[in-house]
Amino acid sequence: MSRAHLTTLLRILAISLALVACGQPKTGGGFTELHRSVVPDASDLEVVMGLIERRGESSSAKHYHPGGEFGFVLEGVVTVATDGNPEGTLRAGDSFYQPPGEWHIVGTTAGGARTVVFRVLKKGQPMIVAVE
Repeated sequence: MSRAHLTTLLRILAISLALVACGQPKTGGGFTELHRSVVPDASDLEVVMGLIERRGESSSAKHYHPGGEFGFVLEGVVTVATDGNPEGTLRAGDSFYQPPGEWHIVGTTAGGARTVVFRVLKKGQPMIVAVE
């Protein structure tokens, strides 16, 4: 990754943390897109920043992200199960990386969770793909 790409990603991270610190946006749960930007010097790539909020105990369907996913748990406890690995637990303050195409199932405990995520993908790719 070039210095320009890293600088752009760091700016996006700063914006997202500022938005979340201000308490915006407030949603009842799910995914809220906070920012989308083309990666400089790589016009076929874009970064999507989002806030995932889950209230109460929940579990996602099995899925993957074509471009991978970087994330940071803001509040709560998140569990992640992936192919061939034991279930892992992430708590507020933990960060994670989900490689492109690696399926996973994400769960939350009764207290729910808030996570900020960054997905880097080629233009036109879906952010998430369900796995049967």
